[in-house]
Amino acid sequence: MLKDEQLAEDAVHNTFMELIRKKELLELPNDDLKALLIVIVKRRSIDILRKRARDNADNLDYIRSIPSPDEPVEIQITTSEDYRRLTDLISCLNESHRSILQLKYFAELSNTKIGEYLGITSRQVATQLYKAKLRLRKSFFDSDSDEVDEDMVETK
Repeated sequence: MLKDEQLAEDAVHNTFMELIRKKELLELPNDDLKALLIVIVKRRSIDILRKRARDNADNLDYIRSIPSPDEPVEIQITTSEDYRRLTDLISCLNESHRSILQLKYFAELSNTKIGEYLGITSRQVATQLYKAKLRLRKSFFDSDSDEVDEDMVETK
């Protein structure tokens, strides 16, 4: 049942530990004791397999929760701490980047509508949006410090 030798040893060890705790089982006739030990080892093996499956599922859930650097920034932002930090970084962007991000993600406007509103082409909107997200990504995931990137700050 358990292909890993160490896991099989664990099952047998757990069985004998249970046998030690329940010393009255040692008074059973040999055939009954042997059958009981086999049943207990099978149950301990199943317990070990279930625990490993649960642990693997937990590890898999944890691995799935780690954002991929290839995912869009908006998908990677998952916690309120991240959201607060992101809004702080957005407020430090220059006016054009901040406006385009707000119109795109908060007002949910298309690039064409944003371009009409700002008086620029949809291609320029896409370029500015790309640059704004790059700046945000760089600042958000910058592990060296929590300070805002000086290139992002709007000069007045």
